[in-house]
Amino acid sequence: MKFPKLWILFLLLLVTIQSKLALGAKAQYSSKQFYVTLLYGDEFLLGVRVLGKSIRDTGSTKDMVVLVSDGVSDYAKKLLEADGWIVENISLLVNPNQVRPKRFWGVYTKLKIFNMTNYKKVVYLDAGTIVVKSIEDLFKCEKFCANLKHSERLNSGVMVVEPSEAVFNDMMSKVNTLPSYTGGD
Repeated sequence: MKFPKLWILFLLLLVTIQSKLALGAKAQYSSKQFYVTLLYGDEFLLGVRVLGKSIRDTGSTKDMVVLVSDGVSDYAKKLLEADGWIVENISLLVNPNQVRPKRFWGVYTKLKIFNMTNYKKVVYLDAGTIVVKSIEDLFKCEKFCANLKHSERLNSGVMVVEPSEAVFNDMMSKVNTLPSYTGGD
């Protein structure tokens, strides 16, 4: 008679553990907020490292993701991982604008941020950005945030994005047809 009681107790314990794990997974998903930047080649490695340090110096514990292209060396990737970055390999998106400043050659790759659907919300920061105080409030922005206050143009150097495959696909379908006022993104 002891065996069935122990068995029931064991099953009850197992169900309780499974329920807590499931609840924990949901809570973990709802807090999937990350800082993201891009690195096209080793020449801007120092900028990404300084950005990461500046984020950490504000006391942030949010994860930091760096999207790296084929032009980034394994040595650079290892340094970034040692600095606390999550390194994700990506392929570059070609800038369709034939007339553009040289520095805009890889900027269309930023659009891939909108397809990072394994994250709930991302704050994108250009690798040349330095964070001097907490910017955690940016994660409270809804869907998409960018500052248009001082210009009729969008500066995509700092963005808050809730990734969406539908939005990404819509933007990609228009890349070759919509004009660019700067030759960039």
